[in-house]
Parts: sequence; C-alpha cells; structure tokens
Amino acid sequence: MRVEIRTTPQDKARWQALAESRGVSLSDLVRALLDGQRPRRPRREAPSVDPALLRELARLGNNLNQLARAANRQEPVPAAALLVRLIAIDRELAALRRAYTRADPEAEDAASPGAAELGSSPGEPGPC
Repeated sequence: MRVEIRTTPQDKARWQALAESRGVSLSDLVRALLDGQRPRRPRREAPSVDPALLRELARLGNNLNQLARAANRQEPVPAAALLVRLIAIDRELAALRRAYTRADPEAEDAASPGAAELGSSPGEPGPC
C-alpha cells in the first residue's frame, strides 16, 4: 500500500537528511516514528578478516593485558623488562602493518611512535 503526504521541499530535505544520518530510508524513518519506535539501522555485514592476523592481534592483546594486570596489582615489574616487552610488541605491530598494507617502510616507522620515541631503530635492541 502506498501513502502520500504533502510537504514543503525544505521539510522533505530535512527529513531525508535525518533518515540518512540514521542510516535508514525515509520510509523506514516515517514508519518507525509513526509506530512510536526508534528507527533501526540496517545491520552491516562484518568485514572478512584474515584469521592469522586476528590470532596475532589477539596474542599481542594478551601480552598487553598481562602487563596491565601486573601494573594494576602494583606488582614490581623491572623497568627494563617492561620496556623490552613493549618494544617487542611495538615491533610486532609494525611488522603486521607492513605485512597487511602497501605503505613504504619510512611511513611505517613514522606511524610507529614507540620505536621513534625510544630512540631505537627497527633492527637494533631498545635502550635497557
């Protein structure tokens, strides 16, 4: 069934913009509002992710969680050991970025603030 209403071009443009900002069609917006509901955004499909990349990121996340847990429990962690682990994580993330993007290596080093701030280059150990 089709329902038509009369409105000004300005109101229609405003309603259309509202619908677009919520990720729904104008028809869906009007139906939801008339039914006293909030318009629902259409579900997006999850992007496909390389399982190996996902596993590697999960492993790095686990390493960071272990460091955070130790810090939150106020366990004594030698600064040098902490720094070595953080530099290793930073390098692994940089390697993942290089493996999954086609950016040049100089751009990657600039995108990895940890190594630059600590004064280490990718091939040499960090300060300990």
